[in-house]
Amino acid sequence: MPRGGYRPGAGRKKGTKDKTQREPKKKTLPTPEAEEKKKLREMLKFDKKAKARFYNEYLTRVSKGEPLSIAEKKHMDQLAAELSVELEEYERIEAAAENLTPLEYMLKVMNDPQAEKERRDRMAQAAAPYIHARAGEGVGKKDEKAERAERAAQGIFAPGKPPTLKVIR
Repeated sequence: MPRGGYRPGAGRKKGTKDKTQREPKKKTLPTPEAEEKKKLREMLKFDKKAKARFYNEYLTRVSKGEPLSIAEKKHMDQLAAELSVELEEYERIEAAAENLTPLEYMLKVMNDPQAEKERRDRMAQAAAPYIHARAGEGVGKKDEKAERAERAAQGIFAPGKPPTLKVIR
């Protein structure tokens, strides 16, 4: 196991340190892409209602056939991701407020006719393994072996009666 201390050949080679002073980096003018990124960062700092408003504006523009710039498309994707995360958090809070188990919550959403079809489908798929057993599941090898051992113990191999204890006075 290595110990601390000097290691020969380690570190910077002698004479490689450059002692000349460097010029400070020149500030460049912001490019239009950098300005768009700055605007995007500012927009993403808004609250949920403002984000939803921006997202709806983009959707209406797309539905009217207006083209979106690449930055707007990226912004729309980011807003969609953030809004979906916030909605999922809201759903978790809602489930916790009702003191529902995850399975009960999934069944509640699955049976809700006002919920979106895709969401209901996802909840049904998630809840199915907890409600219905698979076709191959059931009695396994170990369970079957234990049942056979119990049946064998009932016949001639059954344990005998314990001795009767009589108290003599």
